[in-house]
Amino acid sequence: MKSLRIEFSKYEQVNFLWSELIEHYGFEKAKNIVSQAIDLQKMNGKENITLPIIFSGTGGLALIPINLLNKQDFKITFKDTQLLIFNLKKKSFQILKEAC
Repeated sequence: MKSLRIEFSKYEQVNFLWSELIEHYGFEKAKNIVSQAIDLQKMNGKENITLPIIFSGTGGLALIPINLLNKQDFKITFKDTQLLIFNLKKKSFQILKEAC
């Protein structure tokens, strides 16, 4: 398993990655990726500890510790359908609060 360290203070919080995901993969495929990320959290995540992340360039999925975001003073409200979309090349991320 590969470990990736992300310092969110070096990345910009944006509101366009969800729409780019839809443009890149199409609505149904993007919806399926989000659904798989939420399922990953339900099967392997820990409530109020991990958050599913989607890598927008590849559609890859992972779980990250929520405390990585809390340290950066981002307002995280814990919901079962919350996830993060991350774009390494654009140095940006988006938190989806109500996915699927």
